Amino acid sequence: MKKIILLTVLIAFITQSCNLGTHRTWKDENIESSVRNEIRKLDEKVLKAVTTNNPALIKSIMAKELLEESGDNIDQLILQASNIITSTDYRILNQFQVKNTTTNIGNTVVSGLNDPNDYIIQYKALNKEMFVSLLIPKNELNEFIITNIYGKSPEGWKLNILQFGQYKINGQTAPELYSISKEELEKGHLVDAANSMFLCSLVAKPANQFWQYQNEDQMKSLQEEIIGKINEQYTFPLTINEIESKPQILTIHPQGVQEGFYPMIEYLTTIDLKDTIGTKLENNKLHSLIGKMFKGIDQDKDYILYKAFSQIPDGKTPVPTYGFVKKLK
Repeated sequence: MKKIILLTVLIAFITQSCNLGTHRTWKDENIESSVRNEIRKLDEKVLKAVTTNNPALIKSIMAKELLEESGDNIDQLILQASNIITSTDYRILNQFQVKNTTTNIGNTVVSGLNDPNDYIIQYKALNKEMFVSLLIPKNELNEFIITNIYGKSPEGWKLNILQFGQYKINGQTAPELYSISKEELEKGHLVDAANSMFLCSLVAKPANQFWQYQNEDQMKSLQEEIIGKINEQYTFPLTINEIESKPQILTIHPQGVQEGFYPMIEYLTTIDLKDTIGTKLENNKLHSLIGKMFKGIDQDKDYILYKAFSQIPDGKTPVPTYGFVKKLK
């Protein structure tokens, strides 16, 4: 499984001031078919450039202003993206054609108002005619999204803004993870709610500052509520006095494995990690208590993961660890 939020790349040319003007927007099937065909060819060049690590191909369709602004950085950015996006198969999430009365004005496109996954994209229009194309390359649980924003110049359509970000994690979008977290909190499953909101925060901005979900304020509010409840109820490191060796839980967080994301419980042990029998007995005792300590953590999932540390990690120096995977019934 690839890392969480493997890449967030922004390449954009932005002017310092905005003009006043108006714009009209067409979405998806309401866009002129001839324009959609032109954009399709450009989108496919973007995907080809990424999957083959070919920055020269991207540069061939970039606006001159963007070329000047990005400089040599584009080579490194395409290299990073090519390690993540490996398939030229894709689906279109949405497309928007925008016609402005003037240049350098703010554009806002809206996917809808009723679906939980509805979003807004805002950007500065460098051209009187703009096009937003949102591509999702083929993947499974973790979907990434490419945001291509083109402007029509005298030479034709050119790429003004290019953004790579993560759209889904564990098969869920940010609003879907928010809904799951809200349900978990209502059931009193505080740690599960916190883990779901953590994942939600990782995919809340699939196109960086250009993207805003309709329920963004509610997501932020729920995250703050959960953090407050966690801080009220638990103090980490958390010593488990019911176990003779008194292990200390350091942190609980979602951990990605091939099958998806599951709770990872990291704890400090006083038992020598070379004593595999002793560490396994201690872990069995910890696992038998975990559902009582953190309601819901041992429910509605396939696994709980554990990692025992011989000393508290400082994030700089590697420390010995020993891992356990507990399959739940």
